[in-house]
Amino acid sequence: MSILKNLFTAVRGGTSSIGEAIVDANAIRILEQEIRDAENAIARAKQNLTGLKASEIKLKREINTLNNDYLDYEAKAIEALNLGQESLAEEVAERLEDIASERDDKSAEHRALESEVNGINKLIRSRERIIQKNKRELEKVKTIKEIQKATTSISNNVAATGSCQHRVSDALKRVKNKQQNWRDKMEAGEWMDQQESGGDLESRLKNMGIGGTKTSRKSAILEQLKAKQKGN
Repeated sequence: MSILKNLFTAVRGGTSSIGEAIVDANAIRILEQEIRDAENAIARAKQNLTGLKASEIKLKREINTLNNDYLDYEAKAIEALNLGQESLAEEVAERLEDIASERDDKSAEHRALESEVNGINKLIRSRERIIQKNKRELEKVKTIKEIQKATTSISNNVAATGSCQHRVSDALKRVKNKQQNWRDKMEAGEWMDQQESGGDLESRLKNMGIGGTKTSRKSAILEQLKAKQKGN
């Protein structure tokens, strides 16, 4: 995403300190808009991908039809030969050649389209993970901002009203609770990253002794080969 790029762009061309102040004041709003734009782009990409996938499915169906036609005419050609109708069999062979040529062309087109669909789908999934990560980062920024507001509010209230120690203590507890919630969200975000990358699963499998070593896999493969040798 181009979030940081847009923030820095807003600073260029003017007084640095003024530009930075403007960006800082509107940073969260800019980040939110960037995320919305990215989500809209992903939605449009999914619509386009749906159209490509439909074309791929159509091609696959046409190829299956051509395969069935080929088998049908092939059987007819053999039947013509069995009846001694070699000239008729030659006509059928020409038809088989046309079907095979069309089938090969469509198969090549289908393979290319299938590869493109898979590539685009993989790219979309990757961008979606990035968007989710940025949304979590934005939540952290919002939380820190609220903590800063709460801390500032406490300081101002204490200075202005001379609140008693008990009220100050209660206010600090509330701030600490918010800070703990922020830490919890950070920990949850890290856990989510592990889930997406498969790291948590691999860790649990390793702790349970599941997965084996290279030596055990080698032994298992050797045993399978021996079993196949006996079967033959």
